[in-house]
Amino acid sequence: MKNSSMLGGVIHNIVMSLVTPLFHLTCLLLLPTTCSAMGAEIIRAHCINAFELAFPRQQWTSENDLRAFVDNVSTEHKADTYFACPLGGGVGSELSNFDSGDLLDWFLTAFNPNVLRYTEIIMSEVSVVNNVCSMDKLFFASIGNCHVHAMSRLMIEVDEDGKLVRWLDHFDQEDLNQKMGVCNLQLDVTDEL
Repeated sequence: MKNSSMLGGVIHNIVMSLVTPLFHLTCLLLLPTTCSAMGAEIIRAHCINAFELAFPRQQWTSENDLRAFVDNVSTEHKADTYFACPLGGGVGSELSNFDSGDLLDWFLTAFNPNVLRYTEIIMSEVSVVNNVCSMDKLFFASIGNCHVHAMSRLMIEVDEDGKLVRWLDHFDQEDLNQKMGVCNLQLDVTDEL
C-alpha cells in the first residue's frame, strides 16, 4: 500500500511538472488574443462614438450634432479619408481626401437637419476587424405625418485616436428616394386640401 501511494505521488509530481509549464505557455499564447480583444473593444467604442456624434440616441439629428461629427474627422489621415453615402451612389454621394468643412457641406446639402427630421440607429452587433467596424443601421425620417425608414450596412474606419477615416454606407438609394418621394407627394396633397 505504501509503495502504491509513493508511486501515485511520483506520477502526480511528473504530471504536474509537465502540466504547469504547458499551462503557463498556454497563458502566454492567449495574452496577445486578450490584448487584441481589448483593442477591438476600444475600436468598437470609437466607432460607436463616431456614429453617435452625428446620431445621438433617442433624438433627432441636429446641425450641432453634425458639426461634432465632422470635427471628429482625422486630420492625420486626410489623404486616406473617404465618405460614401450610399456606396456606389455616383456623383455627389462620395467624398475623398476631404476635411470636416467638406463633409459638413455634404450633409447640409444632402441631409440638412434644418429641413428634414431624421436620425439613425444601430440595429446589430458592431463587429470589428483591425480598425474597421461594421454594423446594420436604420435610417428613420419624419416628413410631416409621413415616416420613412431604410436599413443599411455601415462600415466605419477610425484611426488610433478614434478619429473618422472612412465611412461607407451601403443602402438602396432608389428605394429611399422612392419612399421620400411618396412622403413629399402626401405633403403636397395635404397642402392642397
